[in-house]
Amino acid sequence: MTNYNDPNLDASYEFNSDVNMDFYSDLDVYSNWDVDHNIDVCVDIDGNDATFAIDIQAFGDNTSVELNLLVAVDEGTWSSITASGYAAAD
Repeated sequence: MTNYNDPNLDASYEFNSDVNMDFYSDLDVYSNWDVDHNIDVCVDIDGNDATFAIDIQAFGDNTSVELNLLVAVDEGTWSSITASGYAAAD
């Protein structure tokens, strides 16, 4: 007769893992901003002109970047660009 209260159960498990990972990154960053704000629109601009360029950089192992941009135009009255942000590195 089989005794089910004392089963002979082998629940052993052998596992071996070897993980190797190599990563190489060659970072070469170059920025050249030569802003030529030649405005060719059907708007009579007489002495009220604003031009900008944004170049923010952060270098390191752990980086974060954010840019918030708002462009608003009230046709015939005014136009506006608002930019805020950051670039940070550890």
